[in-house]
Amino acid sequence: MFYLRTGGNGSGKTLLTLKDVRALQLESGRPVCINIRPANDPKKPNEPYCNIKPEKLEEFGWKKVRFEDWEAQEDGTIFLIDECHYDLPGRPASQRPPSHIQRLTEHRSRGFDFFLLTQHPKNVDSFVRNLVQAPGWHQHIKRLGGAMPVANFHQWDAVELECHKFGSAKNADTKTRPYPSDVYKWYDSATIHTGKKRIPWRVWFILAAVVLIPILFMRGFSRVGGDEPSKKSGAKADSAQRGSAAGGAVVQVKTPSEYIASYQPRIPGLMHTAPAYDGLTTPKRVPVPAACVEMASKGCKCYTQDATPYPVDLMMCRQLVAHGAFLAFQPEGEDRLGVGRQIQSPKTPESAQMVASASPGLVLIGGGIPTAPSAPVAPIAEGGATPRVQPGSKWSFTTQPQ
Repeated sequence: MFYLRTGGNGSGKTLLTLKDVRALQLESGRPVCINIRPANDPKKPNEPYCNIKPEKLEEFGWKKVRFEDWEAQEDGTIFLIDECHYDLPGRPASQRPPSHIQRLTEHRSRGFDFFLLTQHPKNVDSFVRNLVQAPGWHQHIKRLGGAMPVANFHQWDAVELECHKFGSAKNADTKTRPYPSDVYKWYDSATIHTGKKRIPWRVWFILAAVVLIPILFMRGFSRVGGDEPSKKSGAKADSAQRGSAAGGAVVQVKTPSEYIASYQPRIPGLMHTAPAYDGLTTPKRVPVPAACVEMASKGCKCYTQDATPYPVDLMMCRQLVAHGAFLAFQPEGEDRLGVGRQIQSPKTPESAQMVASASPGLVLIGGGIPTAPSAPVAPIAEGGATPRVQPGSKWSFTTQPQ
């Protein structure tokens, strides 16, 4: 396959490709060849060179070759052709490509892979550009912030001739990758790096959003909630600050990726399961088996205090029907029921005769328990079965003979 990497000088083409080729070699055990580039040393005008350090070539077992000799290499060889415009220069459309370039169309039969590096795809022979196809790719690299150690990748399945233009990435697969600092020791790069670091405006915008959005949200929430919620939130904030000061904890500012991830729901489709809402979704109620009934046609089933199914196995369901269960807590929570309310004395049988008529064979016992108009109707037991419910539940009922 052909893999073309383009990008301006200093974008990290050689650095990243050396890392990738070495990783591929270690994974597959295939041989690696790197091209000999034209001479550029005035003291040695007739001596081509390779910018990979000799000790690394020996350590990795890499071989220096002239590109036109690619067919003489072992099957499965990985070729790294740096500054490939020297070996694959552009040519007039009327001129036929050299034979060793024409035969590149047969590279796949011998398992060859070519990593081609240059500044722009138009620097390369059009015959070779047309060979870059999926599963190969064309990647254009831009250094983030001018001289920051992070690169942006724009990848296409075929060569994108306008890769340098703004907006060309709309049809590309884009990702970010840090530069591997250990690879700088493998080769000779520029003697002096003159690039200056600059932070793109998008980064400033994201950082500002990370800081301002929570502040604006809390201010809006406090206004909607009134003074009392504001006081409660202020008290919680004060206690949190005191706890942080006592424990020496430091509040960490989330990175843009961490902030975005906090809004991804843990359960797909249920937005409230995202970590960002954990402070608002603390449980205040407990689901309990408020009503359990065993019927010949439907088996044994239990329901919560909201009339939703309560999943239990058959043995537990039958045990609840037969004996019930004692709950040593308030399923609705103290805040929901009212803290410190007076306990009413039990009513006499004469005062507890408020009976609401329901479906045939079923009598709901109110007992002073408020029931919403939309409260669910409990399942009717078959064959005289007596459902087991928790004392005081809005589901409390008994069956009466017809």
